Amino acid sequence: MKKIVITFFSLVVLTSCSTQEDFSSNTKLQESTGVVKEIAGTNGLLIPIVSSNVMAAGYDIQSKTMKVQFKNGLIYEYYGVDLELWNSFVEAQPNPWSAVGYPRLVGEGYQYRRIN
Repeated sequence: MKKIVITFFSLVVLTSCSTQEDFSSNTKLQESTGVVKEIAGTNGLLIPIVSSNVMAAGYDIQSKTMKVQFKNGLIYEYYGVDLELWNSFVEAQPNPWSAVGYPRLVGEGYQYRRIN
């Protein structure tokens, strides 16, 4: 019983130290459909993307690097990508590659490399 009380107290203290603003500034917000609607970078981690040809994508604000994992398993990194382009890509679901990825990342000549 003592362990339960201590554990509960620890959880209450830890959760009260953060505000909703702390969590919303750099995290994804999803609707029940699973479509990511707002994201301010993923620290380079891949998140699921609703698309016919893109499985996941991620963005690192510090290095301005965007990763795109296609449904065939290949992952590409694109360099010098502004946050605005990343946000446009995420907002373009369910067609992020055809609406934003290909015309901007490829069409505008961003440097890239295949990482797998």
